[in-house]
Amino acid sequence: MAHMDDLLTRIFSEYRDYIWLLFGLILVVGSVRNWNWLCDPVGKPDYLLLTRGMLRFIFFCLGILLIGCSLYFVI
Repeated sequence: MAHMDDLLTRIFSEYRDYIWLLFGLILVVGSVRNWNWLCDPVGKPDYLLLTRGMLRFIFFCLGILLIGCSLYFVI
């Protein structure tokens, strides 16, 4: 089990910029494609304040930010 922990620690420390890039791409694609598991406000604590369109906008902006920061650190 310790070997697996060491492996995961090494992977996340060496490739963290690429992992953030992947998360950013998932957020951008998910907001554009309007995925239910990402953009559905029902059941979330602030579902009366955040509409589906607002959540899509927030996740899109967050994805662009993550992509931009990860590309900055990769290059």
